[in-house]
Amino acid sequence: MYQKFNPNAGYRHEQLQACDPRHPYRPGFHGTFALEIEIGGRKRRMLAYAPADIRDSTAGVIVLGENGKTADDLLRESGWCEIADREPYKEKLIVFFLEPENGIWNTAEAYGTPDGDVAYIDAAAVTAAERYLFCIHESKIYLTGCREGGVLANMAATWNPAFYAGIVTVGGSAVPPEYLQRAGQDFCTNLDGYIDVHHEKNIRKGDIPLPAWIIDDPDAPTGTGEEILNYRCNACGVVRTPRRVDPDQLEYYRTVETPYPLNQEKKAYRVCYSSIKGASAHDARTLLPRIWKDFLYRQRRWMSCPGGDLRVTRDPVRDLGMEYHYEAVDGWMREWYVHIPEAVKAHPEKKVPMVFAMHGYTCSGEIYIGNSGWHQVADQYGFIVVFPSALHGRVSMPDCGLMPDWAPLAAWNVFDEDDRPDELRFFNHMLDRMLADYPVDPARVFASGHSWGSLMTQMLGLGMADRLAGIAPCSGVFFGGASKRMLALPRFQKPSHTQIPVWMHWGTEEEWLIPGQPTHSNETGFTIAMWLKKTGKGEWIPKDWDQVPCEKNGRFWDHKFEKQNTAPVWYTQVDGMPHATMPEMSFRIWKAFFAKLSRTADGRVVYAT
Repeated sequence: MYQKFNPNAGYRHEQLQACDPRHPYRPGFHGTFALEIEIGGRKRRMLAYAPADIRDSTAGVIVLGENGKTADDLLRESGWCEIADREPYKEKLIVFFLEPENGIWNTAEAYGTPDGDVAYIDAAAVTAAERYLFCIHESKIYLTGCREGGVLANMAATWNPAFYAGIVTVGGSAVPPEYLQRAGQDFCTNLDGYIDVHHEKNIRKGDIPLPAWIIDDPDAPTGTGEEILNYRCNACGVVRTPRRVDPDQLEYYRTVETPYPLNQEKKAYRVCYSSIKGASAHDARTLLPRIWKDFLYRQRRWMSCPGGDLRVTRDPVRDLGMEYHYEAVDGWMREWYVHIPEAVKAHPEKKVPMVFAMHGYTCSGEIYIGNSGWHQVADQYGFIVVFPSALHGRVSMPDCGLMPDWAPLAAWNVFDEDDRPDELRFFNHMLDRMLADYPVDPARVFASGHSWGSLMTQMLGLGMADRLAGIAPCSGVFFGGASKRMLALPRFQKPSHTQIPVWMHWGTEEEWLIPGQPTHSNETGFTIAMWLKKTGKGEWIPKDWDQVPCEKNGRFWDHKFEKQNTAPVWYTQVDGMPHATMPEMSFRIWKAFFAKLSRTADGRVVYAT
């Protein structure tokens, strides 16, 4: 029996039990759901299957079958539910099954048809990414199709290429050449995180790289063709002489460096090709383990640069060798990852710095590892990083796009709600453990985080300033009225004279949440002014924010307030970046800021210019 869900009517979340301290990461909803899609005045549907043990911000795979296959058929017969159930790592997946209208996909559909099958797939993908029942992460949305469904999957991916992190089609290569030609020359409006309505970035859809595995089936009625292979190869910038990675699989790989190497990993820019007789029979069921684990899972599309950044997926424990902690703290089970570089392990007698790195709303420590790249910075410069995970909470900031009728999802308890854990006690506990069990220098402990993690970072700056040597909140000002709620908390009413260095970042493309230009009437200006006051530079609050001196360093517009014997306060605007973070930012924060800071035994901040 399917659970029907109407996103326009919301869901009765009050029927959910409160977060169980013994199992706080359990999902609010799981099972099979029938979701309604309205396109062109007609109602269509899809089915969503969510395993019982999914986590917030998991992966999402959109599945299109051949002609005559309903979503119900795919749910029962395709094998994708079994793939989701058997996934052994925390990286789980939710599967979305789509179906053709009246049993037939329109493989001859004209490019840009406003109410056709491509529009239905696009609307279904957007619905899958909504958070009323569960949450898939924007970096982990994949598309796959078989036979006629494969043709439509290819067409949908060329229409909206920056939305997906990978595509696999089996026996569905015969995309009309004129469709590919029109898509390739069309300007790309959706640039993964913001909408380029006026085409200011001058990026065309054919320029957006999309990892693809094209599996031809000579027995399939949808034929074969080189057009889609050439299209994907051109977009990914791969070599034209492939290497054989399996007896039945060729890989076209990239050798040329990417435009932003710190954020984009050229190993993720790949196109594979196979020709397997009979591969598309029975919905390619025998190929599914390879389609998921060997191809789709292996890359993600992270927001930051226009069009997104492709990077290889790495499991924190299995691939990166991190320590995983799942322990009771204050009666709540909590999790965190610890990354210790090999160079640090080789010299356990040497004290090294440590960074707390905090994820945003709906995410987890695991996701922030791949998102922020702080482990890469640590490997290069020799320090320890801790990636903790928040627990479920309800967030209501409709003006900021955070809706009260979403499912309960991971959110730091920055407002000290009584039925949730005390975050400052949790972070003090972790820091005490790290100082006792690892070679951590107590004079060089730092914190950084993105979005809701930036609020958590500022909470640490307010409540643990004496134990930290600097903070760097990314998308990093108070937003949605958070300043009034946080600063009104009883724990922050007692005056504190402990200064802490602060470096705030935000992108020019996240105006919907953070005003890009500080003023005396917005929270961006309020946040900067607050930290100036707390670091003894209140008289430096500018009358005209436009007159604050600025240093341009590539995409970064740096503004610095520095005064002798006070902690520095900086803020940076990042050109072309949506509500996101990126490894390049983490490297800059370390090299230009954290690496120069320490706190003396008597509490003074030392800033080595």
